[in-house]
Amino acid sequence: MNKLHELAQILSRHSFASEHMQPTVVPRLSIFRADHPTTRTPAIYRPLFCLIVSGRKQVFFAEKTSEYEPGDCFLVTVNLPVVGTILQAHPEHPYLALCLDLHHITLAEIAIRATVVSNTTQGSDQGLQTGTATTEVIDAAFRLAQLLDHPQHVDVLAPLYEQELLYRLYIGPWGRSLLAASQANSRLSQVGRAIAWLHEHYATDYTADELARVAGMSVSTMNRHFREITAMSPLEYQKCIRLQEARRLLASQLTDVSSTGYAVGYSSPSQFNREYSRLFGEPPGRHASQMRSAKEYT
Repeated sequence: MNKLHELAQILSRHSFASEHMQPTVVPRLSIFRADHPTTRTPAIYRPLFCLIVSGRKQVFFAEKTSEYEPGDCFLVTVNLPVVGTILQAHPEHPYLALCLDLHHITLAEIAIRATVVSNTTQGSDQGLQTGTATTEVIDAAFRLAQLLDHPQHVDVLAPLYEQELLYRLYIGPWGRSLLAASQANSRLSQVGRAIAWLHEHYATDYTADELARVAGMSVSTMNRHFREITAMSPLEYQKCIRLQEARRLLASQLTDVSSTGYAVGYSSPSQFNREYSRLFGEPPGRHASQMRSAKEYT
């Protein structure tokens, strides 16, 4: 029995089918599980490491499509709007992913102690990076997940196993990204401040100068690094946040289509309909009916 199969058994015992991350007794460790394939579902990926353990998933991010299968993993270093689809899942063989939130203090401690053996000169600045997990990374993830079966050891062993997993990632090709995530004055952190501001003010217009002041950069520098990290411009990022919030409002039956568009910042109903349809594959009115019908039968 290989480690991924054993890991899938552990995660399956401690999870249930859900459209959301499920926290565990291990700090910062979550499980995502789906028992059936899904339609395109938006999400905001927070800074985390994610290992696909079973099933298959497709992620749409900034005009790029990626597919993940067991053994694949990805690293997110800033909040990013994505759209995901579970391609392969069954109640007996669910889609399972192990997710560890990035903790900047732990990352900083590892960066100080592992500088000599880390790989911080190569790699990408993008906020979402993908790869295949090494045997060492899978082993470290397995040890951390085993604590779900032995919660009495969490307080003592979880910090050690978390550090081991992050260390394995840090000395690999993602060392540069993890180092940037641990530094308050890095370009990643500066762009992160602009991203946090956009999440708070997604429904309002802003000037480039205003957002650049939040990031602590010039306008040209902020725009360049924002695109390097998120693969989109600030305006494109804000549009994704607006449309995801619109979907949430429509699914929860809080507003009608016209009111929803205005609520998330659109002044033109036709533009709202057009951009919503492009992202979710259906116009907002029809999509709202489908989501509400699905809720009635679940």
